[in-house]
Amino acid sequence: MQQFSQYIRLAFTALKANKGRALLTTLGIMIGIMTVIVVFSLGHATQKMITGELEAYGANIVIVETKVPGFSDNSPAVASAMAEGITVTTLTDDDMEEALKIPGALDAYSGVIGLERVTSIYEDEQYMIQATSASFINIDQGKVAEGRYFSEDEDQSLSRVAVLGYSAAQELFPDVDPIGQSLRMRGVNFKVIGVMEEMGMVFFQDMDNQVYVPVTTMQKLVMGIDYLPYFVVQVESEEMALLIKEDIIAMLDYRHDIAGPDRRDFRVTTMGEAMDMMSAVTGALEILLLVVAAISLIVGGVGVMNVMFVTVTERTREIGLRKAVGASQRAILYQFLFEAVMVTAVGGVIGVITGLSFVYLAIWGAQYGGLNVEFFIPVQGVIIAVSAAVLEGIVFGLYPAQKAAKLNPIESLRFE
Repeated sequence: MQQFSQYIRLAFTALKANKGRALLTTLGIMIGIMTVIVVFSLGHATQKMITGELEAYGANIVIVETKVPGFSDNSPAVASAMAEGITVTTLTDDDMEEALKIPGALDAYSGVIGLERVTSIYEDEQYMIQATSASFINIDQGKVAEGRYFSEDEDQSLSRVAVLGYSAAQELFPDVDPIGQSLRMRGVNFKVIGVMEEMGMVFFQDMDNQVYVPVTTMQKLVMGIDYLPYFVVQVESEEMALLIKEDIIAMLDYRHDIAGPDRRDFRVTTMGEAMDMMSAVTGALEILLLVVAAISLIVGGVGVMNVMFVTVTERTREIGLRKAVGASQRAILYQFLFEAVMVTAVGGVIGVITGLSFVYLAIWGAQYGGLNVEFFIPVQGVIIAVSAAVLEGIVFGLYPAQKAAKLNPIESLRFE
């Protein structure tokens, strides 16, 4: 134990004598360890947030949406094609009604989403318009705080009614009860009949800054279309979701005269599949970032080895003198090995503190922006990070320490 403390004292004295070099060496390790902590913590927090939001919708949900034919369901080219303006117009309300006839399907709602300029007597701004059928309020996690949601009759009769998101209500009608007020969209007047509860960010989308209107009204009076981008089917149970998904695919293949899977102009996804997909994406991202962190640690370790070689060369006379007065090879080995481990260990601790501080600030910023994400201290990640730092000091410091221990004392004392 006494020898152990002596090695630490010698290492501390040597590092103190070369503060600049020790600081730069520590910096490389710190960056790698900080990256590990950030990956573990933010990765876990993000995955938990996304999983929680998906679970809030329930696993008994089947989503049907349009897709550009000729691509697989998960191909990035689908999103690219739609971003370029390719519109698929084959999905209709009749398709949703046929899906509701499948045994096990309980309810469904259709939807059209668009960005439109909304005008009240107080404000004139663009808002995300969430046009849905009446069953939306029974299936989705959103709830009405004031007033009511529109009915099926109002949807079918092209009623010009609207329900405002929490923030949209405050912006469009500041210090005024929005119920009964009027707003205008593309020259069409709407009467406000309700305000939604505050929801915050869901899937990185501000749900409070939206305006909800009947889907048929949106189609016929505002956008001039007769097709749907998507509809959502609520089924009896999670176990039946996959079976009903296959029934919906078969039904749509028949109705849309689809010759083969590659020619489908739609895709059907269960909420369980969506959760698995998101877990796979976040997991792959974590692995990628951990590889980057590992590369950073290796680069930092090579830096430690190079600095230790320089240190051994500069202190050759000191090594010769210590050997001349009786220091063993083992003592010299441990002296320089402890220096390497101390540098990496300090870098590891600073990296953990810096990483957690960065994560805390990132989480705080996300919460301030409305995301429902929680701060998470990855105990396992901290242990792995600090252990990796110490191990790195041993691995990359061992060879320079062995070189120092094997120096000939007579030749060392002649060194200039």
